[in-house]
Amino acid sequence: MTQTDNIIKADPGKCFKRKIDGVVFGDEIYLGTTYYLDGIRLQEPIQETPDDFEEIDIEVRTEEIN
Repeated sequence: MTQTDNIIKADPGKCFKRKIDGVVFGDEIYLGTTYYLDGIRLQEPIQETPDDFEEIDIEVRTEEIN
């Protein structure tokens, strides 16, 4: 993972998953303030940090067409 200002970018072949609720994001995140989790408004917004996310392997699913 690399960080430039408020942007984190995953290593090649990886994407991000938010630890607190398991939501999967792409390979680049602009860190900011989270006001909702699972569609529910938080009483106090959360300021996101790189520690709130983990890198996971991108899972590619393909379907064979005959």
